[in-house]
Amino acid sequence: MPDLIGTELARHFRRYRSDVPIILVSGHGGTQLARAATAIGVNELLCKPLQRRELAEAVARVLRAVNCSPNLS
Repeated sequence: MPDLIGTELARHFRRYRSDVPIILVSGHGGTQLARAATAIGVNELLCKPLQRRELAEAVARVLRAVNCSPNLS
């Protein structure tokens, strides 16, 4: 996303779809990003590089939080 950073995209998305969970993956972690993501309503924040299992676990947590049943098989 050359002209838009992840938190800006999440903020725009949140305006229109507050019901859809957001998992933000960033190459630049830190407390400032974590605070911004929380303020926007990001459900999970993951930092690159990440393993597939980390992503799968984050998706499962988000689905559990919105009362969906993840099928990870």
